[in-house]
Amino acid sequence: MPRRFLPVLILPLLLASFASAGCDIVTADLRAEETAEWHKTYQLDANGRVEIGNVNGKIRVEPSSGHAVEVTAIKKARGASSESAKAALDRATIAEDVSSGQIKIETKIKRLEGIVFNGSNVQVEYQVKVPAGAEARFTTVNGGIDITGLQGRVTAETTNGGVTTRDMGGQLDASTTNGGLDIDLAKVAEGGVKLDCTNGGIKVRLPRDAKATISASISNGGISSGDLPIDATGENNHRRLEGRMNGGGPRIQVEGTNGGIKFSVR
Repeated sequence: MPRRFLPVLILPLLLASFASAGCDIVTADLRAEETAEWHKTYQLDANGRVEIGNVNGKIRVEPSSGHAVEVTAIKKARGASSESAKAALDRATIAEDVSSGQIKIETKIKRLEGIVFNGSNVQVEYQVKVPAGAEARFTTVNGGIDITGLQGRVTAETTNGGVTTRDMGGQLDASTTNGGLDIDLAKVAEGGVKLDCTNGGIKVRLPRDAKATISASISNGGISSGDLPIDATGENNHRRLEGRMNGGGPRIQVEGTNGGIKFSVR
């Protein structure tokens, strides 16, 4: 091969080598890990509202006893040394806006020289207990939301992660951009259910005797109604389903873009 071509070929190889080495260096720089736990217990009015807003990390929710709201936040940070990990950990704080009628908890991550510590080295995971009938809203950016046994009006929103519910009995509005929805309903509340997913599959499990009016659509993927006792009322094909379950009832609206929608009986 003529020598004049060698520098042209060698340069991309060198750049690729440096890029690969850079990734190893970044990984090596974050070997130290520090954790801290934040815990609070509040009392909420019977018709109160709970709101948890996270930046980077999961949220897990289950019923509490009485009117208590228990919030545990586990902060984790990585760094090149224990000192740098601790410094990163200190930049993640928990903000409280609390009254007898509303408990609002929000993750705050301070900027350093214009850079926000993100998923590469700081995350916060929430373990939350709320009164089963309370109105609640849970949001996170990078992480999943897992909710069990709530009976009140619930909103769950995440950007990169899925939403999973079990034994839900209240009005539900759940959405995700990149992730799936795995929804298990103990009953269909009067306020109905609204589900929206951009990239990911949607699964909905209903009691066999539930009464509901179902409207589902998917842009890229298929819809399966399984063994649901449903009577068609409108357009029905592999991308759209309109019908009444057990004669109809509260509305269940399901919309997806990329992925499938699957209904089944519990």
